[in-house]
Amino acid sequence: MTGVGRYGLPYQGSKSRIAEWVVSVLPPAPVLVDLFAGGCAVTHAALLSGKWKRIICNDVTDTTQMFVDAIRGEYGGYATVPDRGEFFERKDEDSALALLYSFGNNRMDYLWSKELEPVKVHASRMLSAPSMHERRMEYMKFLHALRTYVERNGTKNLAPEDTDTGCHGLQRLQGLERLQGLQGLQGLQGLEASSRDYRDVLVPYGATVYADPPYRGTDGGAYTWDAAQVAEFDAWLASVPFPVYVSEFTCPAGCVEIASHKRTQTCAPTTTTQVTERIFVQERFADSVPPMTLFDTNGGDPQ
Repeated sequence: MTGVGRYGLPYQGSKSRIAEWVVSVLPPAPVLVDLFAGGCAVTHAALLSGKWKRIICNDVTDTTQMFVDAIRGEYGGYATVPDRGEFFERKDEDSALALLYSFGNNRMDYLWSKELEPVKVHASRMLSAPSMHERRMEYMKFLHALRTYVERNGTKNLAPEDTDTGCHGLQRLQGLERLQGLQGLQGLQGLEASSRDYRDVLVPYGATVYADPPYRGTDGGAYTWDAAQVAEFDAWLASVPFPVYVSEFTCPAGCVEIASHKRTQTCAPTTTTQVTERIFVQERFADSVPPMTLFDTNGGDPQ
């Protein structure tokens, strides 16, 4: 690996930080099928790797089409920072706005609280406005909004970044830069996007199939599976006639671990923890997995 990259769309549960590792584990084949593409981080890293001539990226949402649109330059001049009213008015028709300015990228709830909204919006616009004049105007509005907030609420509920001149808008702008940075990505001719249930995707013979479903036992907000959905996925794994490489923290029923990778996870602005990402495959296919994938990326003994 060349290091931690920034891949795909800004997305809750994104594999951006470990996309290169996932790609290194998956075996080569004529086709890669990314069943739960989400923000398309693994698809993005796979395109850059040149390991597969054809890639099918699928997600039940419309994010795969959004990824393709970004490659085609649909968001090249995009610089919108909406207030609450604009967000709810436009979120159903503007995929980028809904993704970038929703809480946890869930595309349903507005990112900022009502009290802090004026501070956050003007700080973000101050950084993204197209002209220096507009940025100066937004800066003055930001200072007024911040002063008003402090007069009403004091500073006890204000995070340190909220008193900075717009640093709290950088994350949204970095997400926008990721969208715009996808423009012109090579390999689009070998990319197929779909928005189907994972069970409805047609898997070509001999394809490498990768699955990154909502992790069992974790709270992913809008992306959490209930027990019935987990059981359905396990039953599907047990029935399909091909190996499926599954990203998870815990082993799905009937599977074995083939690779693991420790990473740091940020739980809060000042809290981090170590988690171990694992890749599993159905036990009945373990003997046919290419030896190059049977390793621990942290330098441990072969699994």
